[in-house]
Amino acid sequence: MKITHLERTVVSVPFLPGILPAPGFEELTPAYPESLNCRRQDVLRIRTDTGLTGIGMSGPYFGSQPDPASDLIGRDPREFEPRQLGGGGYDIALLDLIGKIVDWPLYRIFGGQAQKSVLVDYWIARMGPEESADAARQAVALGFRGIKIKCRWEDAVADRVHAIHAAGPELRVVLDPGERFHTVAQTLELARELEGLDIVFEDPIPKDDMENYRRLVEETDVIIAPHLQNPRQVIEVVHRGAADAINVAPSDWGFLDMARIAEAGGIPVWQASNVDLGVFDAFRLHASAAAPNCTLGSDLCGNFVHEHSLLKEPLVGEDGYAVVPDAPGLGVELDEDAVRAYTVSP
Repeated sequence: MKITHLERTVVSVPFLPGILPAPGFEELTPAYPESLNCRRQDVLRIRTDTGLTGIGMSGPYFGSQPDPASDLIGRDPREFEPRQLGGGGYDIALLDLIGKIVDWPLYRIFGGQAQKSVLVDYWIARMGPEESADAARQAVALGFRGIKIKCRWEDAVADRVHAIHAAGPELRVVLDPGERFHTVAQTLELARELEGLDIVFEDPIPKDDMENYRRLVEETDVIIAPHLQNPRQVIEVVHRGAADAINVAPSDWGFLDMARIAEAGGIPVWQASNVDLGVFDAFRLHASAAAPNCTLGSDLCGNFVHEHSLLKEPLVGEDGYAVVPDAPGLGVELDEDAVRAYTVSP
């Protein structure tokens, strides 16, 4: 078997109304120089001389970037060690292809299926209480159990959470300020305002001193969940007792390594994302399914925040869970009409 052809299709899929920041809440930064509606992603295909095709996807980006094609032409996909393939681009397509060759769903390559479905949370950006309540009603109507909101201390955070709770009393609310609750004192003050509600604080304060996170864990009943990037951070958090839960940033083998360390410490995790499209979400879903402690609402939200996920079938069902595909590889198919409709020039 040989790889004969690589294909890259650049797409841009707008977000649905009611998801992105409301007027007055937009923020432009070096990492996000434009609206999220301007982001692009690459749909990638690896074709072989046997007719098997692997599909992959790049992470989202702004502007243009070079074709990620490499020296894959002419190589046998079976040469590659799955553990050495990372979480993006043609590596995803290679893992999809390897799964199809051995007739295994990707979760088996990742170590085996620990759960058949993965809890997923609804997702919205910064906005006011009224818009947040509208989003909560939409989340409830779609069957979600939780909602993740981008926010910061300077917003009317407590008012916003109470509005969400009034609209969807059963929803867990995950507050993600990106460390912009700033201090232990301010975080505890907000926790007292929200006492009695089902709340998670993700990355409430800077992580330069994890003793501050240990204080938060000890001094509030709110679930404290740092967003971590590598196994060493998880080891420190477990050692210090500095988290009730962890949002794991890597999407592949790194996710699995970090989830297993957290499991040894009795800490549940969830899968992070970049608010991607369906192929990338499917890849993350398989890794999540191989982690028995991935039990909090993951950020696999592409198929309900964008106009289209680019998949034939959505990943998330009507009960807030994403069902893990059993077909070989990623187990998903692209909606080719949708891919064509959202294709843009490189």
